Amino acid sequence: MKKRLLIIIFSLCTILSSAQENAKEKIATMKHYPFVGGYNEDSMWSAVYGAKSGKIYIGLCTHAEAAHFYEFDPETETMRHIVDLTVLHEERGKGINTQGKIHVRMGEDNEGNIYFAGLNEDTGPESIDPSSYLGPFWYKYDVKKDKVEALGRINRHFGLLGMIMDPKYMCLYGLAEDGHLYKHDIAQKETYDLGRVDDWDICRTIFADDEGNVYGSFPVGQIWKYDVQKNEVIDYPNIRLKYDLRVLPRTMSKPMIDRKVIWRVIEWDPVDKVAYGIMGGSSTLFKYDPHKGDEGEITYLTKLCAPQYWEEADPRQIPFATLTLTMSKEHKLYYAPTASGSFDYVGNSWDVHDEEKFTAKLAGGYFPPVSALITYDPETGKRENLGLMKTTEGNMVLGLGGACTGQKDGKIYFVGAIEEKDPKKQVGKVARRYPFSMGLVSWDPKNEK
Repeated sequence: MKKRLLIIIFSLCTILSSAQENAKEKIATMKHYPFVGGYNEDSMWSAVYGAKSGKIYIGLCTHAEAAHFYEFDPETETMRHIVDLTVLHEERGKGINTQGKIHVRMGEDNEGNIYFAGLNEDTGPESIDPSSYLGPFWYKYDVKKDKVEALGRINRHFGLLGMIMDPKYMCLYGLAEDGHLYKHDIAQKETYDLGRVDDWDICRTIFADDEGNVYGSFPVGQIWKYDVQKNEVIDYPNIRLKYDLRVLPRTMSKPMIDRKVIWRVIEWDPVDKVAYGIMGGSSTLFKYDPHKGDEGEITYLTKLCAPQYWEEADPRQIPFATLTLTMSKEHKLYYAPTASGSFDYVGNSWDVHDEEKFTAKLAGGYFPPVSALITYDPETGKRENLGLMKTTEGNMVLGLGGACTGQKDGKIYFVGAIEEKDPKKQVGKVARRYPFSMGLVSWDPKNEK
């Protein structure tokens, strides 16, 4: 009897301890803004921008359908649909491959006009002739006319995965799926092919320094530079990005030259005149000073992943890095990694028969890919976990595809998959298990004080 009582007491203590641990779990409560129009977009990559006006501009993707461009006004907390790119190009109903994605970071000129570019990737049935695609275009959103216009075609077929606007020379630079770097001179209204800079798994983010030079990463752990004065692309032969060979490759078809060995996301800091980037496979945060020496200097800072992986964790279990890096007005980095599993909206894989089952074996079970909110202060070197993201309604914030800082309100904005309990609003299931709809969420740094 005494033994049974001790067992019951021990069990109760264990349950209580577990409950206390769960109660201690930090939660970052996010304000949630759904998209309007009922277009059922199912993904977003990189395309969120905080304009000088204070407004937030967003590009959403829809597999096998259309890309959409939105405006969010923080002052009135209203979301507005501006354009469907397939309508702009009169593609609808023609049985052709369409403008299905806006996959790039945006730029802005001195008049407040917004620039971005398009892409066709996985858009439309495979039976549709790929040559039917009109090609990708550069776009300008004229804020005075409240109108999006196509500035010109980038190439015949391969759209952009990464883009940067150089504010010094007012040029757009885009890295396309064919591995070529393209340049659009806004004043001259001309597009130039600057040549091939990548070969296999194309870098998703590029940056421009304060002198107008453009930089990207390519396998294995290397860096290229477009020298604007020489009008020449240079591969740096000596400097290398560090990567962990133990990390599982993102794709098994070319395991040594995939996204784990290049930077996943990178952000130029105009204050310190350096770039902060995150490696794809290990989630290592680094600082790159392009002005030190002939090829620049890399300083490795810390792991910027969910907190359970900060200590000695199996590197195979660290989820693949996301595109959600932004610098706040207080000069602090904000980042939203997933706490479990490498995130993709619909969870399709061409490499593993059942990627979710494979990941679950490594992780010890199925867990929703909830996003964590992490900060890093370059001045102090302090890394902080602000908690797992949930909306004010109590819904999980699943994987996110991009981040920006509001230029007037100073809030941090993310766009991605939000847990959706209303079946009528669901656009898909993350990892084929967790229903979601697309949404914009915000965090006010004042909450941290």
